Amino acid sequence: MVSPVRRFSAVGLVILAGIMVLSGCASRKYVRLQTQALEPAIQEASNAAKEASERIDAVDRRAQQGVTAAGAADQKAAAAQQAAQAAQNAAEAADREADTANQGVQQAHNRINTLESSIANINDNYTQSEVLTVTFGVNKTNLSNEAKRSLDRIASDDSGQRTGYMLEVQGFTDTTGSEQYNIGLSQRRAEAVERYLVSKNVPLFRISIVGLGKDNPVADNKTSQGRAQNRRVQVRVLEAAGARHTN
Repeated sequence: MVSPVRRFSAVGLVILAGIMVLSGCASRKYVRLQTQALEPAIQEASNAAKEASERIDAVDRRAQQGVTAAGAADQKAAAAQQAAQAAQNAAEAADREADTANQGVQQAHNRINTLESSIANINDNYTQSEVLTVTFGVNKTNLSNEAKRSLDRIASDDSGQRTGYMLEVQGFTDTTGSEQYNIGLSQRRAEAVERYLVSKNVPLFRISIVGLGKDNPVADNKTSQGRAQNRRVQVRVLEAAGARHTN
């Protein structure tokens, strides 16, 4: 026979277990209700976090674009500075070349003045009796066979004349090239004529030379034919009044 105490204990345990089961069910329901109440707030917070992340990404992209644009601007500025420096260097070089050319022109004019003074100081009264012109190729100083034949005639006429004459040799160029280069080229052409005349027994002291560059053109430099005529050396034969050839 079961004692009343044991029956009461068993009943108590059943009641306690029931209470715990009911309590557990109530707790889960409460949790669900609380979670459901929080879901809108959680979703809103999640959306806000997502939106904030997107804004941060957009700001990062704009910042990167700004950095890239700034780098490109720096490169353009550096290129512009280099171009400006190159232009300044070219301008300075042009100024130096112009100064050198002006010096060459002045030297040529000084030689002309010296030649004219020398002629003026000679007691004989010199007049121009003949002008001979020989032409040259582009950038050339060598004499053609035709030029040599023309100079041979001058040398033949004057080499036997002991006194009373002078030869004035003037070199010229077309307008191609710089002023400085043309003055030097015209001088070398005049020197080539001088050397040839001396080789044909014309006394050196009777020859005066000068290179005048592109000055005093005889034809239009805009055409090839005109430039060919301007690449020349003129030989002026100056004779004293009453002078006669001895040959």
